[in-house]
Amino acid sequence: MRLPVIVISAALSSLILAGAAHAAAPDITGMWSIVTPTGPDGQPAKIAPPPFTPAARAKAAEIARINAQNGRVTSEARTKCLPLGMPGMMASPFGIQFLQTKDRITIYNEVAILPRTIYLNKKTHPDSTPPGWNGHSIGHWEGKTLVVDTVGFNGRVQNVSEKMRMTERFHLEPNGDLINEMTLDDPVTYTQPHRLTNRYRRAQGEEAQEVMEYVCEVDPANLFAYEAEQKAAGRPSNFNPNWAIAGYKDPASVAQAAGPTPK
Repeated sequence: MRLPVIVISAALSSLILAGAAHAAAPDITGMWSIVTPTGPDGQPAKIAPPPFTPAARAKAAEIARINAQNGRVTSEARTKCLPLGMPGMMASPFGIQFLQTKDRITIYNEVAILPRTIYLNKKTHPDSTPPGWNGHSIGHWEGKTLVVDTVGFNGRVQNVSEKMRMTERFHLEPNGDLINEMTLDDPVTYTQPHRLTNRYRRAQGEEAQEVMEYVCEVDPANLFAYEAEQKAAGRPSNFNPNWAIAGYKDPASVAQAAGPTPK
């Protein structure tokens, strides 16, 4: 008659341990700001260059050369108001907000137009998810550490490709700072896993308790100048300035040329 008692006790112990593990997960809901690492002199710390593949290094150098030649201080993403994507969204100097619930964690960044969702109730990535700027993220708690696996990138973010797989480990330090240890596995871009660490501190003050509005508006003159620079450098582009100019003069004609909106 003792066997059922042992079985029941084991089952109750498992439930208690599972409940304790769930309860141990910290609440990271709130507004945070990234902390820029500094060196002994108080200046921003020097970061080692990424372990680029030869092709990725040549591509980055070419972009830098064209920008320097034309005195350009804004990237293609900022010129065209493109999303930050990953991993840039997690390293922006603007406010970042975490909303934690039982099944997911949603992340908003003031400068990023696309929210990021980390699914806590999924074990695998779906096969049908289209590639995106932020990819598809699934996470789980290992004690007090949130482990996140992200795949499904569209390859349009500089210095990463659609082959990237990103692993993150979030944890709170005793002083309350939130640490995000990121590992980028991307054989197209890096010769070995590229590791980054972001430190966030809870935002202080009334004005820091919400995501403020941020609007990026394309400047046509800046956009045309950028495309002219790329063309002069022999870089391919599908941008048609005549089509864009026509759109500013007569938006209806561009909509008609584009055809009906898919349903």
